[in-house]
Amino acid sequence: MRARYGRTFSPLRVLAAIGLCAVLVVGCGSSGSTKAPTGRPGATVAASAAPATSAGPTPRASGDPTDQALNHDIPPGREISEGGGGPVSYTFREEWRRALAEAQKWRSGAYLVKAVGNDVNDEGVPSYWALAFIDRAEADAVLRVEIDPWGKVTKTEEVTGEGVISFVDQYTKRIPYDVIDSDQVVAIGKAALAARYNLLKTKDPLIALSSNEITGGTLHWTYMLFYESTAEYVSAQIDPLTGEVTPPT
Repeated sequence: MRARYGRTFSPLRVLAAIGLCAVLVVGCGSSGSTKAPTGRPGATVAASAAPATSAGPTPRASGDPTDQALNHDIPPGREISEGGGGPVSYTFREEWRRALAEAQKWRSGAYLVKAVGNDVNDEGVPSYWALAFIDRAEADAVLRVEIDPWGKVTKTEEVTGEGVISFVDQYTKRIPYDVIDSDQVVAIGKAALAARYNLLKTKDPLIALSSNEITGGTLHWTYMLFYESTAEYVSAQIDPLTGEVTPPT
């Protein structure tokens, strides 16, 4: 398998290249207004071992660019217990189930369009996930949700006005429910990058799920590392349904 890799970029430009605005990662810089969403702002979802059941999606709005079937539940993610008895953390799909339940308190038809996690470990668990939800293709608002590794929603923020374009454009696609999980993405991404780089000289692993202009609107997982030897960000782009690595262009 071959991985996509490229020139030296600043961190913000790298995020833009994979279709993620800095506001999704750190929650700042929106030129639109932000306000507490409908429901309970900053409410938490219990991090029990039993997965949260997500409500089925509403019918797609006219002009929704997705071409994937979306009428089934998100498959459960993995539960990971540190040391055999520590706090249980979760891979992406389980985190998504919990964040979606929170987003649908904001708007019942909410669905995921972008997700990013910094400092992801080999189990596919980042320091936290930042996820962006909308409820229609012609979005008038975005709900940004942060959720910690243990399934607790720690922050919700509604973005409106001009800030919406930081999250949604003509290339934005609804995330299909049957994407491969984050632990698989990390395993595939590391193997792809190890074929070209010494992973002992890398740091700052990032994982993201999005569609963007660079790939012509093709949805993909991205696994990204900072390569210290050449001071560049290197990445593997992975098909979210098949797990195949996209060859470099």
